[in-house]
Amino acid sequence: MLEAPLAVADGTPGVAGAVSGSAGGKFVFDDGGAYCGGWLNGKAHGYGVCTGPGDRGEFAGKWTHGYETSGTYTWPNGAYRFTDYGRPM
Repeated sequence: MLEAPLAVADGTPGVAGAVSGSAGGKFVFDDGGAYCGGWLNGKAHGYGVCTGPGDRGEFAGKWTHGYETSGTYTWPNGAYRFTDYGRPM
């Protein structure tokens, strides 16, 4: 599950701009990965893009209460579509 602190951080590692109840914002992980998209009560919700550290890939799609629910995983070697809570089509 992808959760963020309930308040905006002051630039310390781990978070930037994610606010509880916010319509959108960005969370930066300590390893360099990031989530940018919708939020609801401090959790990824709605459309968002989560990138892995060091260009290892990304997930772009729908999130529900912190969980990926449908969208596309894109890796350096190609793209795969996932639906139904992460089961590949």
